[in-house]
Amino acid sequence: MARREEAQADRIAGRLTRRQLIELEACTRCGECQVWCPVFLQDKRECISARGKLSLLQRLVNDGLPDTELQDFLQGLYECSACGQCHVVCPVRINTHELWEQTRESLVSAGIPRPETQTKQLLTIKRANNAFDKPQQDRGLWAKKAWEAGLLKAPVPLWREQPSSVLYFAGCTASFDPEMQSVAVQTARLLQEAGVEFSILGDEEPCCAGKLRRMGDLEFKAEAEKRISLFAEKGIKEIVVSCAGCFKGLHSDYAALWPGAKKVRHLTQFIDRLIQDGKLRLKHAVPLTVTYHDPCHLGRHNQIYDPPRRILQAIPGLKLVEMPRHRAFSSCCGMGGGLKLVNPGIQHSMAGVRIREAESVGATAVVTPCQTCYMGLQYGVEETASSMQVYHLNEMLIRSVCPEVSCGEISARFQHLQTT
Repeated sequence: MARREEAQADRIAGRLTRRQLIELEACTRCGECQVWCPVFLQDKRECISARGKLSLLQRLVNDGLPDTELQDFLQGLYECSACGQCHVVCPVRINTHELWEQTRESLVSAGIPRPETQTKQLLTIKRANNAFDKPQQDRGLWAKKAWEAGLLKAPVPLWREQPSSVLYFAGCTASFDPEMQSVAVQTARLLQEAGVEFSILGDEEPCCAGKLRRMGDLEFKAEAEKRISLFAEKGIKEIVVSCAGCFKGLHSDYAALWPGAKKVRHLTQFIDRLIQDGKLRLKHAVPLTVTYHDPCHLGRHNQIYDPPRRILQAIPGLKLVEMPRHRAFSSCCGMGGGLKLVNPGIQHSMAGVRIREAESVGATAVVTPCQTCYMGLQYGVEETASSMQVYHLNEMLIRSVCPEVSCGEISARFQHLQTT
C-alpha cells in the first residue's frame, strides 16, 4: 500500500472505537441483514447491505480499496438511513447504526468527502442554526401566531421571561416548516390542557445538531457542548421534545457528554404519564382504525414502543391494528441518516412499501409521533397513489381532547392571520 493510503487508513481506523474495529471482524456473513434491510429491498447490490459494507470497510481499514470498490462502499454507506434494523437481526449484535455514523465521521477526517447534498445541509445548519435557512428570530413565531389565532388557552412564555419546571423544545421542523407547525401548536395546547407549566426558548432555541452526528460532521461534539452549556446557564432541568430526531440527538447523542440527557423526554413518554395520572382527559371519540408506525429514533434506537401505543389505545373509539413489521422490526420510512438527500427515489419507494403494509392490515390511517416520518410516509402515499391517511399522533390526541385545534383549523386560522 502506498504511504498516502496507509496514512488514510490509519486516520479512518483511529476514529473508530476498539469495539467497532472488533465488529469489522465479527460479521458471520449469514446474510440476515439482507433479508430485513429496507434499502436492500430496493437496491440489491452487496455493497448496500450491512454485510457488504462491513467487508469493504474492513478491507479499507486494513489494506485500502481500489477506486471502484471505494465508490461502491461510499454509495452503500450514504445510501443508508442508519435505521438499525441490521443491528436488531444480527446474530452477533454488531451495533451497525452507530458504526455507520462513526464511519462517516472517520472518512471525512481522512479527507474522503461526503455527498455534496449532505455537505450543503450541514453548512446551512451551522450557519443559520436550522436546516431551513430561516432567521433565528422567527423560531418562536409559531407560539405568537397560535395565541393570536385563539388556538391556545394562554400565551406560551419565553424561558428568559418566565423559567419553568419544563422546557418545551419544539425543534427546527415544527418551528419553521409551515406544514408541521401544527405539531408545536398542538403540543403546547395539550400541555396547557394538562396544567403543565412550561416555557420555550423561542429565538434562543438552537438546532439540536443531531443531523451533524447522522452525517458524520467533525464539529458535532463542539456544537453539542455549546447547547449543553446553554441549558446549564439557564438552569434547565427537564426537556420535552415533540421531534423524534431531537430526542435522539438530545437524549442519545448527548448522553456521553451531558448527565442531563437523562432528563430529556419525548412527548409520547410525557403525555402517556399525564394520561395515566389523570391530568389529561380524552373526552371525544375518534372513530378510526389506525396502524402505528414506529420511528427508528424512538423505537429501535431508544426502545420507546409502549407509551405511544398506550396513548392510542386510551383514545375512545380508536382501534389500533399492528402491521406485520412493528416494534423492533418496524420498516424504516427512509427519511433518516441523510438518505433522502442522497437518493430521494429510494426513500419514496421505501415509504411506499410501508404504506402498502398499512393497507394490508385494513387500516384507514397510519399514525406516527415523528414529524419526519410523517413527511416520509406522505411521499409513500404519493408513490403508491394510495388513499391511506397519515397523521401525527398529536392530531389523534387533539381530536379527543380539544377538536378545535385540529390541523385543518390551525392551517385555516394561520392563513387568516396572514391575510388580515
